[in-house]
Amino acid sequence: MNTMAGVSELDVLLETAGKRGYLWHMFRVDGHGPEVLAGVLQHEGCADVFVLSGIGNAHAYRVPTCMDTDVFAPTRVFWWYCATPVWTLRAVLTLRAPGELGALIQAPAGLGVPGDRMPVRIRRRT
Repeated sequence: MNTMAGVSELDVLLETAGKRGYLWHMFRVDGHGPEVLAGVLQHEGCADVFVLSGIGNAHAYRVPTCMDTDVFAPTRVFWWYCATPVWTLRAVLTLRAPGELGALIQAPAGLGVPGDRMPVRIRRRT
């Protein structure tokens, strides 16, 4: 669905997520761009994570956070969703703010950012 000439619904949803405070991370970047794009919105005690790993593949989840948590390799989550990028972004953007988080469930296989990663320093733009 084109909302404006040359701008897709996915573009609009990604911009909306950025305006709401998602911090974007790119993984395995080469001359053609990143292989995986992930956005993280931090809350107190948890984070909402969106992972775009291909033109038609995306998933999102709400993961508990503590000092040793890797939000890109969850083992347990409060919520998860997997569909096309547009539907997945719609789902994560309509989540209620965390209140009572509910029960943790085992994260399904493949949730998170696939492959080897290395730590890098990230600074928020001001």
